[in-house]
Amino acid sequence: MKFAFTTTFDSSDVQNWSGTPFYMSNAFAEQGIEIERIGNLKRHLPPYFKLKQFWKKIACGQRESPRFNTYVAQHYSQQVAKQLEKTPVNAIIAPLISPIAYLDCKQPIVLWTDALYASLLGFYGGFSSHAATSIKQGNHLTHECLKRCSLAIFSSEWAARSAIEIYGASKEKIKVVPFGANIQCNHTLEDIRSFLKSRSRKVVKLLFIGKHWERKGGDIVFNVAKALHAAGQPVELNFIGCYPPSDVEVPDYIKCHGFISKRTPEGIEKMVRLLQESHFLFVPSRAECFGIVFAEANAFGLPCLTSYVGGISTAVKDNINGMTFGLDASIEKYCDYIMNLMQHYDNYEQLALSSFQEYETRLNWKTAANSVIQLIKAIS
Repeated sequence: MKFAFTTTFDSSDVQNWSGTPFYMSNAFAEQGIEIERIGNLKRHLPPYFKLKQFWKKIACGQRESPRFNTYVAQHYSQQVAKQLEKTPVNAIIAPLISPIAYLDCKQPIVLWTDALYASLLGFYGGFSSHAATSIKQGNHLTHECLKRCSLAIFSSEWAARSAIEIYGASKEKIKVVPFGANIQCNHTLEDIRSFLKSRSRKVVKLLFIGKHWERKGGDIVFNVAKALHAAGQPVELNFIGCYPPSDVEVPDYIKCHGFISKRTPEGIEKMVRLLQESHFLFVPSRAECFGIVFAEANAFGLPCLTSYVGGISTAVKDNINGMTFGLDASIEKYCDYIMNLMQHYDNYEQLALSSFQEYETRLNWKTAANSVIQLIKAIS
């Protein structure tokens, strides 16, 4: 079989969209599917768009979004259609809506993504100031995309429900297939047992990975580490991806590494070491569509502490590969959970092993790609 994999950018670049299109497309190739990448699409803006965008920002404090613009999406789809004329494929797969929103072709169109436009409004900060025209167009092109898709696959039940409940999509075409871990990993169960033996029994090691301090709950993680230390529990907290606000005093048991690149051997080595040594990945997001970082942590037998919000509950199952907490959970509640597991270390080890099992059976790209391939074969 041959699939066209289409994005607006270059899907062969691991830095785009946190590497998700890169690992997603490569997973199909590793299962014997020939992949035709259609990307690096040219963006055509409507006449006077930048002028309107500037005026809305100055006059109303609102944002005209080129990403959710029907004119832009139509031109993206036209470019994809032209490429398809040159290349015979069995199906078209896209992790983004805009390249396929207005695509008309004889082959099945498959959307595999983590969220739809309406779900992001008022949920992610960047969507809170969209102008009414952007909201109208964003919803319209989403409707058009779902109408054209033979399959609309989502990484979580939360996202799948929005397609049915908000956009009225047919239940028959809606499927849920979780994303995998955006990391190269061939760990065995014995590797995980070895990691567990090397983890400290005295110092609780917490790991935070995320670019957005506020949205990812960096302040919660920071305060939990301080509370554990104040209670006499030795603790080490490592921040990857962002820093605390400049006016916050950072104690010596909290280490801030900033951005670590997966492109360099040094970056990969550092990331791997922190994942192996830590006891918990701690990312209590206030908004999250899925959270591939949870799958990455599970690949190292690392349980996840997070929030019950958005699509996270598909990625993290309570007492199986971590624990989800309410957005109003107190610092004490997090501390109690951590300390209870550390004091009953056999329970922690079982949680770590079942976290790895979740990665092996559910949260890896090989399993995910195979599931999608079978869904496409069923409609071909």
